[in-house]
Amino acid sequence: MKVDYKITTWERFDIDDEHKDALLAFLKENPKASAMEILTWAFDIGDDPYVEKIDGSDEEMTPEENDGHSTIEVLASRWGEVLFHNGKNE
Repeated sequence: MKVDYKITTWERFDIDDEHKDALLAFLKENPKASAMEILTWAFDIGDDPYVEKIDGSDEEMTPEENDGHSTIEVLASRWGEVLFHNGKNE
């Protein structure tokens, strides 16, 4: 069997300090920008950020934190059939 579980984690990328004012202006215009939108913006202005996972930042999620969806699933090894899940919405 396989046990899948969902986690949250923090990742980080650097943007050159010379772009500070432009980044803050972008975020002021786009206060709900996702991290991927910020990363795309950085590439668009010619920066080349490297994304890294922050060690020790993984945290297991609960179904409540995942809008009732599963955060643990037990799957049969052979066919991948879901034998158990802890979500309400599956």
